Amino acid sequence: MPFDAAAPAQSATVLADAPSEPRTAPEPRGAACAPTVLRVVPCIDAASGSVTLFAAGRQETRRFADPALLTRALSRVVRPALWFPAERKLLLAVAARGYREGKELLFILD
Repeated sequence: MPFDAAAPAQSATVLADAPSEPRTAPEPRGAACAPTVLRVVPCIDAASGSVTLFAAGRQETRRFADPALLTRALSRVVRPALWFPAERKLLLAVAARGYREGKELLFILD
């Protein structure tokens, strides 16, 4: 149907009543929950290899075998660090050529 400037425009209430997000069907009961992801501030002890993660008013201490590697990666981060507690993974997005939003590196902490 071609555009007709003389035709009355739709009322604003029709557009305002439209849902802002597409609706999706609810997940069935027993479905796997989304993994917990926390934004953290990692603090590394280069001598002992311990990594303290500060998030949401809590702190958690883990170990990493190569603290120098983790320190170098932290010096190039371009986004906040993410912590996946269930998998013990620290996700860092570091500056790299060819990766506009940073190259993601995963570190598994003990």
